[in-house]
Amino acid sequence: MKRVILSAITALFIFTLSAQSRVFCEIVERKAKGKSVKVTIDFGQKREKTQKQQSLVDKNGENIIFNSKIDALNYMHSLGWEFLQAYTVVHGSDGDSYSQIHWLLYKDVTDNQDPFEGITTKEMHDKSAK
Repeated sequence: MKRVILSAITALFIFTLSAQSRVFCEIVERKAKGKSVKVTIDFGQKREKTQKQQSLVDKNGENIIFNSKIDALNYMHSLGWEFLQAYTVVHGSDGDSYSQIHWLLYKDVTDNQDPFEGITTKEMHDKSAK
């Protein structure tokens, strides 16, 4: 009897693991006016060469401005995203240089779960407004 129960639990565990997938996104910090932080998001979506990375927006299509980098991470975590890695990229040289912080995040989702639930980018908002 114990073997039957153990086999059933093992099969259920394997089935649960196979029904999940992992999705990734990259968050890029961009300094906004004052001390606030504006972030853009990249889910790996296809973009035109002239199209920039997408800003996160609220339900009215206004850019979401965060108080700090940690505020942005807390926002994404509240939507189920987990921190994976961070790195910095320096652009320019000497006096014209500036740096951007990139965060890699992931989310484990099931086949019937929308990984982007709660997230709206400028592009998503503009498409739904048409």
